[in-house]
Order: sequence, then structure tokens, then C-alpha cells
Amino acid sequence: PNLLDVREYERLAERLRHIATSPVHPIPEETLARMKDDYLAKHRKSYDFWERAKGSIPGGVEHNLSLEKPFPLTMDRAKGYKMWDIDGNEYVDYLMCGAPIILGHHYDPLDDLIIDLIREKGPCTGCTSEYEVLAAEEIRKLMPAVEMVRFLQSGTEACMAALRVARVFTRKAKVIKIGGSYHGWSDQLVYSLHIPGTGPLEAAGIPLECFANTIDVPPNDFDAARKAFEGAKDQGGVAAVIVEPVGGESGTHPVHPEWNRHLRQLCDEFGSLLIFDEVVTGFRVHLGGAQALLGVKPDLTVFGKIVAHGYPSAGALGGRKDVMAACSGTGSFDKAYLGGTLAANPISTAACYHALRLIQETGAVEKAAAAAGKLTAALNEVFATRPELPFTAYNYGPIVHYETTGFLHVRLDDPDALMQHMLRRKVAQEYQMVAISQGLFTLAGTRMYTCMQHDQAAIDRTVRAWEYLLDLIPKG
Repeated sequence: PNLLDVREYERLAERLRHIATSPVHPIPEETLARMKDDYLAKHRKSYDFWERAKGSIPGGVEHNLSLEKPFPLTMDRAKGYKMWDIDGNEYVDYLMCGAPIILGHHYDPLDDLIIDLIREKGPCTGCTSEYEVLAAEEIRKLMPAVEMVRFLQSGTEACMAALRVARVFTRKAKVIKIGGSYHGWSDQLVYSLHIPGTGPLEAAGIPLECFANTIDVPPNDFDAARKAFEGAKDQGGVAAVIVEPVGGESGTHPVHPEWNRHLRQLCDEFGSLLIFDEVVTGFRVHLGGAQALLGVKPDLTVFGKIVAHGYPSAGALGGRKDVMAACSGTGSFDKAYLGGTLAANPISTAACYHALRLIQETGAVEKAAAAAGKLTAALNEVFATRPELPFTAYNYGPIVHYETTGFLHVRLDDPDALMQHMLRRKVAQEYQMVAISQGLFTLAGTRMYTCMQHDQAAIDRTVRAWEYLLDLIPKG
């Protein structure tokens, strides 16, 4: 859908709501039992490794993007748009390491440069390297609202830094978070995750006092946003609003075309900062991020793993020069203290500089977006063969969403909301298990990220996997 078209937004919102209120269509238990046996047979080494991992690692898995059920897979390698697990199974990969991979996995022109760097100069000294400046300058060149950059080690750290810098700059306390959005796992932001209005549901281990200055606002609720600003005036004021600019969970909760502009106006009116979390959208939906597509300039921009194209220890905070001046370099009593020995290490910043250069030279964003458009159309054609199933797909550039059960779109005032969410999530996981057994790897059974190397063969294989899956769901 066009991010700037109100009618398209309304049609999509209505479609997603229809899915969440329609009956689910599970795979019959007898068929599902056979699928689970098949899954175990195909992934026996992964199962055994998971059993071994549980002796040393809580739950046997550390990656929140891994399939949870029936068990996580152990990957061996990746190249282009493909991944292979330790059992030798090949996958069309749409996880793309959680979005940063847009040139393709194990992209030789990038990897060769990083290997040369390690061989010739070593991985890290704990001091400044020339690549810090080169990478920061490249980000500044591409991002409309970024005048200065501070590198960190993850998107979570960058979000933490953004809130701290905003409070130092504005001398205000409150932060508005939009329900259903994900901004990492720091204490203040593990609130109303995934589903709007759920509050501290997933905040085990976090004292409720940590949310004293976090204000939860429902997505696209214009009146609630204004009331939040007004209500905070006598309670320390609003330092910042932090948003995913295409909507929560990378567009799972689509954004109203006027929403970001409305928040920009409120921030200007109340002397607050607007923070765009572009961990997924930066350099993916557009080289200038979602801010370039939307024509809205945030005061601060958060980046995560995408700034190093999947190389580890990567995150950054960028923004207006005067705002970023509130961030300390080496320590100051009146500036926001930020740290990180491995932040801005030569590997991550060299990967950032060279990846951004290669993305521009290859037209990777445009190619990935073209593949996503073809994939979305192909999926909707397959779904149309089963009109009784309320399935749909849509994309924001190289971010493809496919909705089958609507488990993230259940509303808290729906009858049996929690049970509905659990049932719908269970069915979506079962669909994902079947898709994986057919060589299709996605994120959480709802999202797919394309890279510039996804081709027609990848799309054809995706379609065949979905045709197989749909044949398992009874008709009528």
C-alpha cells in the first residue's frame, strides 16, 4: 500500500480486522501429526542439538527470531537468498537476519573487504578508527534528518540512548510509546509490545516503577496523542515520542498516512522531540529511510543491525546537531552518558561504510522492492484460489507482510481476547512449521524481508510451498 494514501490505509486496516475476527482454519490434527513427524525426520540433527543446548542455554535457544515450535533449527550457512541447516535442508530465506541483509547473505564484495580489514589491521582496539567518520558521513549523506551520528552496539542500546538524549535536551521526563511497537528490550520500552494496550504483560522482571514516565498511546489515535501531551504538562512534560514510522512491528500495525505528521506537529507545539525507530526501515524501504518516503523529519533517528548489514555489534543514534550535542563524547556532568567499548569498532563501521556504498552502487533497495512487489502479488493470487480463507499479503517496499490468523490484531475488548490470541498464534506457528518443511523460512509466520538476490525462482518456490500448505487446510 501507498504510505501516503488514506483510502488504501483504510482498506488494509479493514482487511486485517476482518482476519482477526474470522474463524481460524487449522490443519486437521491427523494431518498435523504427520507433518510433525515429517518435520522431526527432516531436522533430526537440529532436534538433537537443541536437546544438547538446553543443558547449557535456558530453553536451548537465544534468538528471538527462531521458530519456537516444535523446536528451533540450527543453521549451518547462508549465501544469497538461501540458508542451509545442519541437516542439509535448503531454504528460501525471508528472515534475512531480521532485516539488515539487503545485498544478500555472505555477499563477497563486502565480506572480502571485512576479511582484509581483520587480516591487515585486526578487529578492534577500543580506540577511534577512520571508519567511524567514513560511516557517519555516509549515513549523514543519505538520511535527511541526520546531522550527527553516535554509534552503539544494538538497536536496543540506540533506543535507550535516544530517550536519555531527549530528556537531557528537553529537560522533560515523559516518553510516549505507541502501542504494539517494538523498540528493543530495555526496561522502559518493554511495554504494550506486539499487541496495543497490553501494558506490562511481557515485562516479567521489570519493576512497574520503570514505567512511571512511559505513556502508552494507541496507534493512529489522534485524540489520545494530544491528550497524552496535555496530561503530561504538569507531570514533567513529554521529552519525546518514539515511533516505528511505517507502524508497529515494521508495519504489522499499519500507520495512518497523517499519523507521523500529526506527531511531528504535536512535538513542535509542546517542545518535545520526535524519534523515528528506523532499525528495520532505514536503508531498506528507501536509502533515506521511511523519513524520506514520508517527508517527515524526526529529531532523532535510531538505527540497529542494518547499519552494518548483519555484521555484529551494530547500532547508531543520529539526529539534529543541537540535539546530538546533548550526548557526551568522553564524559560530562551535564550530558547524556553513553558507553560501549565495542561500539563503533572497525569491523562494524567498515561494514556500514562499504555496505551503504555497495547498496547504492547495486540499486539493492530498488531490486529488493521489486522482488517484494512480485512476491506479494504472487501470494495474493494463491490466496485468491481459496476465497473462503481470509488470507492476505501486503508490502512496504522490501518488507512483506502476510496475514493468515491475525493473532497480533486481536483487540483486548474482543470476546476471549487472550484465548483468541493464543489459538491464532498456535495455528500460525503450525502453518510456519509446514512452510519450513517445504523450504520456506520467514519471520514469526507473518513477515518476509527480501534482498536484491531474491529472483523468480525464489518466488516460484514460495508459491509452491503455499499451494502445498493450502491443500492441507480443509475446504468449505
